Amino acid sequence: MTPTQPWPVDARHAHLMTGVSLLAAIGTLLIWFTDRQQGLTTAWDQWTIPMLSALYFGISVLHVIKPRCMPWALPPTLIATSVYLLVALHLAMVGQSLPKLYAATSLTQLIPVFYVIAFVSWPRGGAGISGLTYAGLLAQYLFSLHAPMPAGGWSDVHQLTQKTLLASVVIHPACILALSFITHLRGQLSTSQQEAFKGKERFLAMLSHEIRTPLQAMLGSIDLLALKLHGSTETRALDRLRNSATQLDTHLRDITEFTRLEDPALRIQADTFDLTQLLQDLRDDWIERAQSKGLTLSIDIAPDEQTSLQTVTADATRVRQIVSNLISNALKYTMVGGVTVHASLSRQQRGRAMTIVVEDSGIGIAAHHLAAIFQPYVRLEDARALRVDGSGLGLAVVQRLVDRLGGRLHVDSHPDRGSRFTVELPMADNG
Repeated sequence: MTPTQPWPVDARHAHLMTGVSLLAAIGTLLIWFTDRQQGLTTAWDQWTIPMLSALYFGISVLHVIKPRCMPWALPPTLIATSVYLLVALHLAMVGQSLPKLYAATSLTQLIPVFYVIAFVSWPRGGAGISGLTYAGLLAQYLFSLHAPMPAGGWSDVHQLTQKTLLASVVIHPACILALSFITHLRGQLSTSQQEAFKGKERFLAMLSHEIRTPLQAMLGSIDLLALKLHGSTETRALDRLRNSATQLDTHLRDITEFTRLEDPALRIQADTFDLTQLLQDLRDDWIERAQSKGLTLSIDIAPDEQTSLQTVTADATRVRQIVSNLISNALKYTMVGGVTVHASLSRQQRGRAMTIVVEDSGIGIAAHHLAAIFQPYVRLEDARALRVDGSGLGLAVVQRLVDRLGGRLHVDSHPDRGSRFTVELPMADNG
């Protein structure tokens, strides 16, 4: 495997920024077109607004195909927007016509919107670019105060423009301070969340260690006793002890992993790996469990997919955990038949994606239970499955992992006809 840089995934934020950029591009172009039809644009607007619209459209496309380039693309875009607003405002202040008043009024209303976009899209530099934009606004107002008065005095249009600019100079600092305060509170909340999580994680790690240490000693002692006892009654008693100890160890691992996924600072580590080999390794891990129940466990990959699946880029550890949990869940609820794992690559809007399907011939899930199976600590007991062991966290962990990887999880199940879990994960090399 070839390690790469950490691959942070926040699909909701990416979708939001894509939508905002696209709406900014379309809205800017529509306003420019209508203003141009009514003769309200200047020579500066004629070419700068289409350029800005194209720039924001490019940002929306870049969010889709190269999200990791956004930290370098957003600052120049915001700086270009700030330059346009200040130059357009300066041109609006030169003259005493109604189109100039319209331009000044609309621009001073747009600048607070620009502040919000800057703080949201560029958290580290939002305050700086907003402060510089306001400084340019203030400088223009002060400059206008020293402009020589015409022989006939200032017109009503000029005075209204002055009042509009003065209101902006007074109000805009409050906007910037409020946004700075919200950003500061958000940072404090994030820090508090991380500290609270780390405290919970330390406690859980200590508790897990204190339980696992005697647990491993118990398992070792059980194995030693198994070498000396040969009676069926004693052997069954030891098997029950071993199964109970193993089940407790599994519960601890599930709880530890579920808690770890709550970490807001968790990052996904992208690797290039062989998905086919990973699935074969998982089959080797679970085949004994399947055979002990008289079930089959197979990997189904189309011949034309074999080569492409040998070099996929994602978090191999997380992908392995997702598939392992799905296989474990399928084996628990399958009494007859078997479990089949399918894998393929597909092309989506955001680039290549791997599709992994875990299909079983088990007891199935009723439609009214489908919404609950991904909730933590939920187990659907069924008389045909006898007692199902587990903490009820397996599918909850799968759901959270898929979300962290920016993928989608879908289940199709019917009672007595089995279940089909489909996982679609974007390739990390798309970003």
